[in-house]
Amino acid sequence: AAAWWVAAASAGGMPLGLDLGPLATRCVHELIPQDADGTVELFVESGGKLEVHMTIEGPMATGWDKIPEAGESTAMLFDKVISNGREEDFDDSFLFSFKSDGGAYRVCVSNDMNRVANKVVQVDIRSSAKVISENPIKISSDPKKAEEARLAKEEAKGSEARQAEVAVLEKSIRRLKRGLRKVQQQQQQERHRQAVHTAVNQDSNNHMVLGSLVETVVFVATAAFQIIFVRNWFDGKAAKQWA
Repeated sequence: AAAWWVAAASAGGMPLGLDLGPLATRCVHELIPQDADGTVELFVESGGKLEVHMTIEGPMATGWDKIPEAGESTAMLFDKVISNGREEDFDDSFLFSFKSDGGAYRVCVSNDMNRVANKVVQVDIRSSAKVISENPIKISSDPKKAEEARLAKEEAKGSEARQAEVAVLEKSIRRLKRGLRKVQQQQQQERHRQAVHTAVNQDSNNHMVLGSLVETVVFVATAAFQIIFVRNWFDGKAAKQWA
């Protein structure tokens, strides 16, 4: 199988597209600083069962022709068959991370399991010094699907923002409801207290009115008795004198 070299895995953080013919192998490499975290991202876009053979080696020293060459410190970090599932699924890309010892790292993808179909893959090698996307990318050769994916991502972000706003509003509404319920309870307690005071005042007033009426009747009766008694006493005394 023929092996083709590509000078760098990505340009400006953009994944590199590779077209693999039957039994073909393509390799890419990237210089990664020492102690940096390297990440390889691979996405099988189309072709057969959407599986390729991927190997990752490093670190390597670059020769006079700027092509990395294996040395004593070179180790095989990854050697597996990568599969995305069925062709219509367009599953998430595959990610593999490693700690760099400083130098060039080589990633080779091979279509050595297929003797008929071509395959299109997207490869990205990046280090922690670069801006790294938090989520695995999905790549499609169809601009319409790429635009739909972008719109879906923006809509998802908008939906998350709306959900956050709704959560804040719900929290505020619950706080207002608790405050309103507390005010209602205080108002109800005040109404009950006012009703009790009103009843006590009315009862006291009724007792005072009744007491006043009784006193008035007693005073009137006493005055009438005194008038009658005094009058009868004088009438009796005068009758005795005439006799």
